[in-house]
Amino acid sequence: MRFGVLYNIDYHESVHGTASHYYGAILDQIVALEELGYDSVWFGEHHYAKYSFGSPAAIAVAAAARTSRIRLGTGVSLVPLHHPLRLAEEYAMVDVLSGGRLEYGIGRGFLKSAYDLFGIDTEESNRRYREGAEVLLTAWRAAGETFDVDGEFFAMRGAECFPPPVQKPHPPVYASGAATLDNYLWAASQGVNLATAFFLPRQDFVRDGIVRYRAALAEAGHDPASREVLGVIQMYCAETNEEAADRGWEFTKNYLRFFSGLDSVNPHQADAYEAYRRRGSSRSMGDLTYEQFDQANLSLIGDPERVIAKLRWIEEYYAPDGLLLEVAQGAMPPEMVIPICERFARHVMPLFR
Repeated sequence: MRFGVLYNIDYHESVHGTASHYYGAILDQIVALEELGYDSVWFGEHHYAKYSFGSPAAIAVAAAARTSRIRLGTGVSLVPLHHPLRLAEEYAMVDVLSGGRLEYGIGRGFLKSAYDLFGIDTEESNRRYREGAEVLLTAWRAAGETFDVDGEFFAMRGAECFPPPVQKPHPPVYASGAATLDNYLWAASQGVNLATAFFLPRQDFVRDGIVRYRAALAEAGHDPASREVLGVIQMYCAETNEEAADRGWEFTKNYLRFFSGLDSVNPHQADAYEAYRRRGSSRSMGDLTYEQFDQANLSLIGDPERVIAKLRWIEEYYAPDGLLLEVAQGAMPPEMVIPICERFARHVMPLFR
């Protein structure tokens, strides 16, 4: 099993300091993650509420300059919000400048507010996503030669993607699929890898989606063994279960509250998290308590022994090829991130390699 860290994080000036300090701390963490043996580090894309990264490509290149082995992913690149040729060029440069280490996660996102900011009709999002992804793959497969496109949203004659990516025929692509079966099946029809969510309460749906994805790969003439399924899940590997139930759940709860209300937050508000924190401080998230969240294995929160047991269950239930671990969320102080990741790397990862 492969292990990556996904930075889908919420910025809070009172915790993270200035933007330069915030990004500098993340880059320092990535250097440490490479030394700890993690396989990849991924960056989310959002344009709202100081969430994730407006330019995942920029921080991926910065991370590439400071590392030599760890792979660099996007979780996810919001294809419908951009011109696909621009994405093809930008991420081909990431692949070139990193020496062929790009893992390109794609999706259409979940925030209507982002579509409003970019002036794009959400009713078109799925069609834009699929057409854009196909154009991007065409650009990469052209290997520096010119190509034509004649689609609903994009029409080009004599287009060229320079530089071509290092990885051939192109960097591995991971299409997102979570709560809609059609997205699993579309990923299979394109012969690309799948990135899904193991924190969704609809666990049977996700598991069945993975099964259907692998079956559809075979039906489309692709070898399922040559494609990966990665699952996103929150991780807090604590020294004790008491710490996990207290601080680990605190940060997870903070993030889930932030996440669940993103489309209703005022974009001009100084600190989105404060608005959600004022809604209440109980241990429940909606009708889901920490105990329910914990017992359902919707996260990897616990001491190493407990995390190992949860991961054994995930391994058997979903049969994934790897995990993307969400850390540093919910206003977690930056200095806490590496001890948590180090504990996981030392006590958990070796058992699942």
